[in-house]
Amino acid sequence: MSVHLTEEEQLEVLKRWWKDYGKTVITGIVAAVVVYFAWTTWQEKQHSKAESASVQYDELIKILNVEQGKTLTDADKANAEHIANELKEKNGKSLYAQGAAFYLAKAAVDAGNLDKAVTELRWILAGKPDLATAQLAHARLARVYVAKGSYPEALAQLSEEPSKAFASEYSEVRGDILKAQGDKAAAATAYKKALETTDPQHQERAMVLQMKIDELKTAEAAPAAAPATQEKAQ
Repeated sequence: MSVHLTEEEQLEVLKRWWKDYGKTVITGIVAAVVVYFAWTTWQEKQHSKAESASVQYDELIKILNVEQGKTLTDADKANAEHIANELKEKNGKSLYAQGAAFYLAKAAVDAGNLDKAVTELRWILAGKPDLATAQLAHARLARVYVAKGSYPEALAQLSEEPSKAFASEYSEVRGDILKAQGDKAAAATAYKKALETTDPQHQERAMVLQMKIDELKTAEAAPAAAPATQEKAQ
């Protein structure tokens, strides 16, 4: 007997196989096609969403990029706030949305609305951003808390060891907090550390830190000079 199947036998085997497994194969193929097109559609939507966010963010930057010596008009501020809020609403925790939230926090500080600034910065941190974004948000949030007079909350934002890029700013903010609390010696130490870790290319920042250090030295020297002046007057 031949070990090879005849054409009729092969056809019969195929029919039986199709009867047993045909529907399963079709279902699998259809599912694969659906998944493929769903994935492709999702990718296209994400790409389109990212492009739209990029365009909006560029528009926001253009509005904020005013000439030196000029300020934003009320209309520009309203437009910028509208775009920033849209970026947050439509782009979740993306970098564009985080950038928009940073702007809204700054605008709130400029308007004296410190509570709103806290809300915006906490929104950024709630999204578990990358390390650099998180440390920037903590530093700015600490400054807002200093402005509110909430010194323990401000110090809490600086509890983690910063990366090299933020070491100077963290030390400066810590100095601001200690100075506001009346601990001038500790504040001076923090400012000196900030100065030591400042990028040499940032000369303006170094000058500001040196001024803060000199201001504390002057304040410490003033009480010592007062008794000598009183004795001379007597």
